[in-house]
Amino acid sequence: MPFWRKKPKTTDHYIGDFGSVEIDVTERRGELPLIEIRLSVTAEYAHGLDFQRKREELGPNHPETLHALHVYAVALGEQPGRQDEAVALLEWLAAARADDQENRLLTLNDLTRLLQDGGNPARAEEWLREALSGWERLRGQDDAQTLQIASNLARVLLDLGRREEVEGLMRDTVFRRTRTLGAAHPDTLSSRNTLAGALRGSPARLAEAEGMYRAMLADIDGTTDLSMTVQSNLAAVLTHQGKHAEALEMYGRLIDAGSRRQGDDHVSTWGARSNYAAVLTKLGRVTEAEQRLTEVLDGCRRVFGPRHSTTLGVQVDLAATKANQGRTKEAVPLLRDAIDGYRSTHGPNHPRVRELTNILVQLGG
Repeated sequence: MPFWRKKPKTTDHYIGDFGSVEIDVTERRGELPLIEIRLSVTAEYAHGLDFQRKREELGPNHPETLHALHVYAVALGEQPGRQDEAVALLEWLAAARADDQENRLLTLNDLTRLLQDGGNPARAEEWLREALSGWERLRGQDDAQTLQIASNLARVLLDLGRREEVEGLMRDTVFRRTRTLGAAHPDTLSSRNTLAGALRGSPARLAEAEGMYRAMLADIDGTTDLSMTVQSNLAAVLTHQGKHAEALEMYGRLIDAGSRRQGDDHVSTWGARSNYAAVLTKLGRVTEAEQRLTEVLDGCRRVFGPRHSTTLGVQVDLAATKANQGRTKEAVPLLRDAIDGYRSTHGPNHPRVRELTNILVQLGG
């Protein structure tokens, strides 16, 4: 009877684009070693193989082939650094489904999500408007999918600085969701949050926005991601109103909660770190603020890339911190690069581009 060691003598683990291979080699006295190989492929690789197989068997335009391509593109978009490939595939697929209304709209849902997550609102807006009008025709204005797309469009418009459009769109969406789902439903709360975000862009309406955020926190489960988002937005309003001590305390709690629940590299966690540093600047703790902003910028570039909206916002804050200390030569390159980033992702006529360009001129850049 062969003697088995309790543990393998050798275990090798290889990771590639397709997935991973784990090899265990177990020695057996008097016999050849037993080799066990375990192959684990990524979802993206598996869906890619399925798409290739169906394309070869059924043809490139068969409905099953197009569905397999859709699934593959979504999986591809979840891989770091592969979002642009996924967007290109989904744009092609939307064109290929021109005569298939519902599946084209489903394609646009995933396409616009990738564009929004990738910090490219200008490209997302066009597709979102088509998706919204399409779902309204297909299922009506009160349909859950229609209202979700309306909310997504509002967030894009908010990012593009068109707050008046957002307010009208979101008041209608909040009304419809409150009537069909109730005021405390997560979807309704999300719409209320977006509406408050539109209001807080006006200094005269900060108190109104603060009241809306506090009312939401009274209706919301404090353990959810949405609760953290609302708290972050409330802290921003408090900062704009000069209530810095309360805002700093709230951002500190959000950093701790975000690290525990969502991870150190989640966009909300990095956002809370950036906002914490911004409040430190308001409190006159400039050296500490600059150190934190430098760390946050490095982290955002690593995790999201240099042209993501979160990264660009942090870069502008760091440039402002340096400029306010009289270090213009250090601030100007950061600001110029941020302007280029906003121009490429938000368009040359975005208010942020014009605002920052004026500041750059004032700095002599």
